[in-house]
Amino acid sequence: MRIGYLACMVVAAMAVACFGCKGNNQTAGQAPPGQVIIYTSVDDQYVRPLVQRFERETGIKVMLQTDAEASKTAGLATRIEGEKDNPRADVYWGNEIFHTINLAEKGIFTPYRSELTKDIPARWRDRNDLYVSIGLRVRVLVVSARPENRQLVGKIKGLRDLADPALKGKVGICNPAFGTASGHVAALYLVLGREKFGELMRGLRANDIRLLGGNSVVVDQIAAGTLVAGPTDTDDVANAKAENQQVDGVLPDQDSFGTLLIPTTIALVKGGPNSENGKRLINFLLAPDVEKELIDGRYLAYSVRDAEKQVKAMDVNYVEAAHQMRTAVESALNILQGRSGNP
Repeated sequence: MRIGYLACMVVAAMAVACFGCKGNNQTAGQAPPGQVIIYTSVDDQYVRPLVQRFERETGIKVMLQTDAEASKTAGLATRIEGEKDNPRADVYWGNEIFHTINLAEKGIFTPYRSELTKDIPARWRDRNDLYVSIGLRVRVLVVSARPENRQLVGKIKGLRDLADPALKGKVGICNPAFGTASGHVAALYLVLGREKFGELMRGLRANDIRLLGGNSVVVDQIAAGTLVAGPTDTDDVANAKAENQQVDGVLPDQDSFGTLLIPTTIALVKGGPNSENGKRLINFLLAPDVEKELIDGRYLAYSVRDAEKQVKAMDVNYVEAAHQMRTAVESALNILQGRSGNP
């Protein structure tokens, strides 16, 4: 099914309507004193134990609103932007930086500098203190670890290798309209330039790449043996390996333009009903021991405090990539879905 960027945003908006429904998430509303509301696209399994610990330590009740996999990040960003004139959240914790940048520029957040940001490099902090990073995820290539595919995937070292004709029909990617895939194509559009970006997308199209409904779906398809390779996030690969699924991760393009580091980002919502409690929650989540817990739990790959010593990172201007995201996503979808249009 062909679906463009604007159509994907409609899907995200429809997913937002489900946020108020009863389920695993608590319904977010105007919180009375002694409570705090956090909107987050970080997976529930990582967030919930942390907020429960915060509740025990402070006595402040946390109302937690997470995001759906099908509209990851995009749905939550759409909701919080729609609530700008009547904010319901106090804290926003995004699983990436690109939507956070765009929200910050639309006036969704208010400046806040925690004492715990002093040892975080400037690259991972907004210069106006509108958001700061809590640890880094990484875009990697997930490949099959099945013995019969060892030779097929052994030469995969970077994104361009996914266009190898030997892999035709065996590569999958999360629909670039959602989640970290959006930021990834935006970063590639900026770093590679329009022409080379178009070449990469056309090569993937020619190789019959499959557009899937999420990064975890890419990993599941490879673990099941349906596909053999595709881009995803480090936490999806780590979780699959912990469950003894037959997959491996490859840090892509370490011999060329590097791999994309994805900061998770936290911000104080402007005009939120419980800003002081929001600051306390942000302080709690910025603590180095929380970052370490998220690394040990396989959600984060690296600390913001020392990541660049461990991996060759893509040299990307995150703000500029955020500005280019819509153009990059539409360009990628035009090519990958065989529609007319230039990258």
